[in-house]
Amino acid sequence: MTRRRINQLEERLERLIEGGFSRLFRASVHPREVAVQLAHAIEDNLLAGPEERELAPTQYQIRLNPHDHRLLLAEMPDLGEQLARQVVTYCQEARLVLLSTPEVSLLADADIPRQQVQITAQHRARKHDTTQILEPIQPGLPLMAPPPSGAQLIVDGKRIVALNLEIFNVGRHPDNDLILEDLRVSRHHLQIRLRQGRYVLYDRHSRSGTYVNGQRASEHILSSGDVIRVGGVSLLYLDDEQPDRTMADTQIDLHPPQPPEGSTP
Repeated sequence: MTRRRINQLEERLERLIEGGFSRLFRASVHPREVAVQLAHAIEDNLLAGPEERELAPTQYQIRLNPHDHRLLLAEMPDLGEQLARQVVTYCQEARLVLLSTPEVSLLADADIPRQQVQITAQHRARKHDTTQILEPIQPGLPLMAPPPSGAQLIVDGKRIVALNLEIFNVGRHPDNDLILEDLRVSRHHLQIRLRQGRYVLYDRHSRSGTYVNGQRASEHILSSGDVIRVGGVSLLYLDDEQPDRTMADTQIDLHPPQPPEGSTP
């Protein structure tokens, strides 16, 4: 590993991140700080592969101060997937091999100072990817797996609403996909996103909070039978997936829930 190669890697990643996330990152963490840390995380964890090819890490943890973490995730809940695409693009340019689609997790850590970031990386290949060692993942390929079949929300035990969108918004405002006319519900209360074949609930810093199975949640990977309470409305999530499907099977990593700040009245 040479200083020149590190510099080139930092410059490439910075261009990628500046291009897509300049406004977003400047609200908290500077793009160059993210680029530098990603560059070192990739380079410091390269492994030798077949035919003298180098294997890049496939799992990344980005630790941020809770304040920066909330700012970034409120603006872009799927930021981890967006950053994973930047890693794919860089590895393709640098001719590094990825054994599987990279996964990027954003974690809130009170030990990290404001406007700083700490990134670690590790290798973890899925079993079905081990025969693709010499086939780098191409930019532009979808990171989302098919949604669970039969996914739906049952509103107050009366109305059935199909979940058939990658991004599904719930709130009091008319522009939501599910409109709840309850004054305790914020205008844009929560969002349900498809991530790697699972639906994930995100509270959008709502005034009264979002509760899943009786526990307040800022994020939650939905499983069939989960009961979501929004204001005075009950939403039952159901799908047709097998009950033994676990979070470990899907390898979705979420940062620890943080107490919501602010509100969307």
